[in-house]
Amino acid sequence: MKYVITLFSFLLAGLFILPFIFFAINDFIFGKYAGEGFTGYYIEYFKMLRGGSLAAWFISLSPYLVYVIIKITFKIKDKLT
Repeated sequence: MKYVITLFSFLLAGLFILPFIFFAINDFIFGKYAGEGFTGYYIEYFKMLRGGSLAAWFISLSPYLVYVIIKITFKIKDKLT
């Protein structure tokens, strides 16, 4: 059950928080988004998810993937010491 909660938490972060951070950084560095602003950005993002875009799914799953990589790294480090 612990793993399901962890996966769900990181998936929610990948679906909502990470795209917001990308939008804010893009807005700061490159200027205003050409679409309908913040909501238009999310609409396009979720359309890409539904369309099966590998890039959109990678963004969604990347917080969990980073968590898994860090966890594996520490397990390997513990076995080596």
